Amino acid sequence: MKYSSVVCFAGGDWWYHHTHSYNHLMKQFSKDVKVLYVNSLPVGSVGGAKSSKRILNKIKSIARFFKKAQKNLYVFTPIFIPMKDSGFLLEVNSLLLKIQIKIIISMLKMKDPLIWIANPNGYIFLRKSKKLKSVYQIVDKVSAYRHAGEMVKTFDSDLCRDSDLIFTPGRMLYEEKKTQYPEKVFRIKHGVDTEHFVIKSDIMPYDFPQNGKKTFTYWGSIDYKKVDYSLLKYLAENGSEFNILLIGRVFDFKMEDFKEYKHIYFLREKKYEELPLYAFFSDGFLIPWDKDDEMNRNASPIKLREYLSTGKPVIATYIPEFEEFRDYIMISRDNREFLGNMAKALKEDSEIERKKRMEFVKSNSWRNVYEDIRKTLSDFPDNS
Repeated sequence: MKYSSVVCFAGGDWWYHHTHSYNHLMKQFSKDVKVLYVNSLPVGSVGGAKSSKRILNKIKSIARFFKKAQKNLYVFTPIFIPMKDSGFLLEVNSLLLKIQIKIIISMLKMKDPLIWIANPNGYIFLRKSKKLKSVYQIVDKVSAYRHAGEMVKTFDSDLCRDSDLIFTPGRMLYEEKKTQYPEKVFRIKHGVDTEHFVIKSDIMPYDFPQNGKKTFTYWGSIDYKKVDYSLLKYLAENGSEFNILLIGRVFDFKMEDFKEYKHIYFLREKKYEELPLYAFFSDGFLIPWDKDDEMNRNASPIKLREYLSTGKPVIATYIPEFEEFRDYIMISRDNREFLGNMAKALKEDSEIERKKRMEFVKSNSWRNVYEDIRKTLSDFPDNS
């Protein structure tokens, strides 16, 4: 499959969302070709404080409209009418997107573009531009996402059918999609920016606990479907010998239930550039996910590779994806084992173990992932 530029319909806002796999990949693509990164499209319900902040960020993003983020990489926030399940607005937005993207592509002199869709809402554009070469990057199981309306779930199905190629990082999603579309589904695992997380510093973050206890850190979404509430409650009641640091945006989670526990720390979401400092002062990492949640069971978290790139121990609940990491992390089947593994991990940690973890992810750089993608694209025939 030949292409001379890339248009990426992202699942997040380049300016305001935390760094996702498609951010890393578009940076790699931009080293070779021009990239147009299209910020996320507002499809779905709104409401609550979280949505208010999202709306404010979207307004700020629209104000930026079209800007160059770095060499060969341009970020565009299109004019788009927020919608939920309106067939009329779908037609209007499809036309609006097609016109705007065509103008931007022409202005940037981008020829023979590859349409990279990292969010189902990108189908709003593709449905009117099916002759263009397209890749659908599936990161999460859309049908299991409780905020996804029927329209978004339909977009997901349509993209699987209409895209030329499907890339997905996780084993569970790969096996499911490979059965349905055997000729065009490829597993491209996540990468990690190893150099980003290997730092040294004498300056501890101002909100990092300084009480002499060993500290385990988690970063990412904190909600009742992601973080296992019962596990965290168990650690709050029984694991006071450790500090537990949770970094990220909190929503749909009873944070107030943990106010009395002085060793449980909820910190605000940090920028990608800030995370290495917290990693440096941490003694280990946690992935305390709800193992029964379907979204989690089909996930392939980038954070796991980021944790391993520091060499420090990782304790996780069981999800199928973690089987491939069994020799490098401690997988826990229940709350008691999870807490026990935290103590065991510190006791058994050594320079040999740290080097083993770091070596395991060393070859998984985002550049290597990109090269795998480029080879797959070059080997795949152009659509007729």
